[in-house]
Amino acid sequence: MRFEQLRYLEAALRTGSFRQAAKELDISQPTITNQVQRLEEDLGVVLVVRGAKGVRPTYAAERILPHVVAAVQAEHLMREEASAIGGLKLGTVRLGTVPAGSQTILPGVVKRLLSDFPNVRFEVEEGPSRMVSRGVLSGHFDVGLVTRLAGIDLIPAEQALLHHVDLISGRLVLAVPENHRLASKDGFEAADLEGEPLIFPAETSILRTAFEQLLDGIEARIVYATNNAEASQNMVRAGVGICMANTLLSSTVSGNGVALVPLPFEWAHARISAIVRNDEARTSAVQAFLGLLRESAKNY
Repeated sequence: MRFEQLRYLEAALRTGSFRQAAKELDISQPTITNQVQRLEEDLGVVLVVRGAKGVRPTYAAERILPHVVAAVQAEHLMREEASAIGGLKLGTVRLGTVPAGSQTILPGVVKRLLSDFPNVRFEVEEGPSRMVSRGVLSGHFDVGLVTRLAGIDLIPAEQALLHHVDLISGRLVLAVPENHRLASKDGFEAADLEGEPLIFPAETSILRTAFEQLLDGIEARIVYATNNAEASQNMVRAGVGICMANTLLSSTVSGNGVALVPLPFEWAHARISAIVRNDEARTSAVQAFLGLLRESAKNY
């Protein structure tokens, strides 16, 4: 049994004529007749009844026709996918990503894509989620990796223009000196930060948005500001103050002078998501990259 035999049978039964099926498939009528006969021999059943008005299915053909149609459709999709992948000789992926993307899912995905398609090239810019989102919206990036929090949108008015693919999950925590009173406290409330020295992230960071939400109604005492997550941890380790951190970053670890305190809020659940424009046609390279991201995310 071969795929073309199934295609020939499906076309003959759909059109009711070997002649019409042959014309549709651009082959000779003897060819399609011969191949359907061979399929009948292979399956051991009669599939078509020939008459003056064309051909009609037998009972056996009616029973197997749904499977024939499914197989023909599957072959078509497989050929389309193979054609797209086969065309991936050259290509560029313009990528914007948060640091957490570079430290988690990206290395393995990029390695695999370049192993299969060594002529694909990545153009990458790393920065906070808002920068990445705006870069995707403007067309500067083909795809972005951003950090998202439950119920918090960095650019809410434009979210409908973006398609999100959630990949991996983490959470937000407070990083405090190991000897700090919050390090051993069972419960945690926002009011506990009143008057505490705080190390703040960049304005365009999702951590900044989360920190501001946490401190709503509380007088904040900001003693240091930095865009660098590892620098923030070092400041905590030195006893300068408290910072907010994302467990998806490799620098967010407890010990060596730092204790991590989970934030007991629903919005503190973080996830890395891939984003693309809803209305944008995607190249084969970008499609392959998105597919590998989805596949890799299953292993986290």
